[in-house]
Amino acid sequence: MEQAKEIKDYNPDDLVWDSTHTINEQHRYCYCGRDRNLTEISLQCSECKNWFHRECIEIPLGYIVPFITNYQFVCRNCPGGELFKRTQAGWKEISGTSLANLILQTHMLDHNAVGGDERYTTAQYLKLGPFQYYFNKKDHILPFVDKNWSGLCTERTRTSTWWATLGSCLYMTHDLFVAKHEHRSAGSDFCLRDTNLWHIRPGHFMSKSTTNARVPRTSSQGSSFKSENEAQSTSTSSAMKRPSTISRPNKRIALSNASNQSLFTTTSNAAFVQSGEQRNVRNGFKYLPCTADPLFAYTTYVCAEIPPFGVRLSKEDASSYVWISADKLTATTDKGFRMARANCCIREGKWFYEVFVDRGGEGNANGTDGAHLRVGWARREGGRNTPVGFDGYSYGVRDLTGEKVHLSRPVKFGEPFKTGDVIGLYIALPKLENDHLTKMTKRHRTAIGIKGQTVFEYKDYKPTKSMNDCLIPPITKKKYVPPGASSTMSEANTTHPSSPTFPTLPDSKIIVYKNGVCQGVAFENLYSFFPQPDEFTSKGDLIDDDGSPGYYPAVSMFRGGTCTVNFGPYFMYPPPKDPEAAVECNKDENEQADYGEGDVCTWRPLSERYSEHVIEDVVYDLIDEIEAWAKAVLGISDEKSNGRRRNRAHGKRKAKPQP
Repeated sequence: MEQAKEIKDYNPDDLVWDSTHTINEQHRYCYCGRDRNLTEISLQCSECKNWFHRECIEIPLGYIVPFITNYQFVCRNCPGGELFKRTQAGWKEISGTSLANLILQTHMLDHNAVGGDERYTTAQYLKLGPFQYYFNKKDHILPFVDKNWSGLCTERTRTSTWWATLGSCLYMTHDLFVAKHEHRSAGSDFCLRDTNLWHIRPGHFMSKSTTNARVPRTSSQGSSFKSENEAQSTSTSSAMKRPSTISRPNKRIALSNASNQSLFTTTSNAAFVQSGEQRNVRNGFKYLPCTADPLFAYTTYVCAEIPPFGVRLSKEDASSYVWISADKLTATTDKGFRMARANCCIREGKWFYEVFVDRGGEGNANGTDGAHLRVGWARREGGRNTPVGFDGYSYGVRDLTGEKVHLSRPVKFGEPFKTGDVIGLYIALPKLENDHLTKMTKRHRTAIGIKGQTVFEYKDYKPTKSMNDCLIPPITKKKYVPPGASSTMSEANTTHPSSPTFPTLPDSKIIVYKNGVCQGVAFENLYSFFPQPDEFTSKGDLIDDDGSPGYYPAVSMFRGGTCTVNFGPYFMYPPPKDPEAAVECNKDENEQADYGEGDVCTWRPLSERYSEHVIEDVVYDLIDEIEAWAKAVLGISDEKSNGRRRNRAHGKRKAKPQP
């Protein structure tokens, strides 16, 4: 394909964008520097956020329709070169894209316009009339979807009832689609609530109902807060307010991985290109990406890292109802409490990360609960369709009350938090034994194909009955009082379910901060993350340490609750150099947070955990390859190999023969 001629005086860094990052004042886009036209397909780069004409993109795009939002595109000006990938389309995206196309087609007919008409460029769009057109599901929307199924419904099977599902989506999604008449039904005529077609960008239809407009990433760290506040002042929806300065990071933290270098690696509110249909559909299993490596002759497949590289929220370890942004740092849901965990766990040391509350802490409105958040730390066994702190496998903090929650038992703790607040979460875990690597057993995984991709299917950890029993509340029964007996005999008799004791991690603790102010130690002596089987554990369940047990950063959202995680290395409110000492001495955290040259920081930003995580995966891959070689060449079975590991783990030695 012939590449468009580039304009020499066109510098993308000098462009001034609107709050949605869809139109710039210079009206220059793409490699060529030409204006965008609403009648022509253009795609937004997920890295630099610029827009690119379809005819200027060199890689094949396949069959696509205008206004698609379920894709990820990277331009050749960004690291890695051109990349285009479609994600599975949700019904909101299908309905929204269809309506947008029908609206544009009708508007062009009314104005006798053809493709490429200059009236539909960004320089002339203010002169266009309103795009207020309504369309019926049966007469307009369904025929359009049926005709353009392959371009709209990516990776979606055409079932016999797809038309009913689409109608339910139009009827139920009030914040995206407006009905022509007051009495709304699936058979009503519908239009987009936001009729400005220039606002449509990747993830627009999935995120609009759950999060406010977010600010495009800025080119310089120092001006990021200023740019954000300027954009907020012109936005139609109020976004969170954040301070205009941050503490100067020390040199050690600044050397962390590049994927988390910007304090605000956030995207617009349209960044939710990730489908909610993750591959975590089987209980007791998890699915992670893998790739074939010719150097591994016996195992063939090894662990693979997928972009964005760095500590981030894991779509493979999130509820299927959680929507995660393209940068994997922002999460939301339109359901009840749903959880998302990070891709790296903590097994030892002292670590810190932040959570920006984009939307949360809302009270009751019209008899229904508003958007809420719970944030904290969770283990692998915890359920993903529950809030953080629901069971014994997670520790969380509530937004509306500031209570700390564990085993679904809220306890008064700190101040409530809401939209605009920043919550800091510090965790301290004791050092592992030096031989912990030798105690781990072979990972139970198999390379399988799912939807055209090869992934590892792992056995995952399940909650135990003993831990689940701890969720049962105490039972209170009143004693029988004979007639005429003293009223003091009517004391309540409270019986508790069996309360097994679980191993704990000595000197472990979680400290919580709100906008840089320490709320105190929320939890101490955390439950050990090593598997603890009980008498009800099935024979085939995973009970050995395969390297994945640990405490994961976790966030849970409720009905539009939205948050953005910041794993460092730069923080808006970094904790003191020694948070535990500051808590003990009741020192002023604002003074303690000031870094000085040569000062030793006892904690690490979670962004530094990523390189260790990758190294661990490589080591485990090598161990698996060596064991596969030993089995194939030396005839050593997995049972013998695993037996040796278990013996080392439990300190057993083969008895020497007596003379």
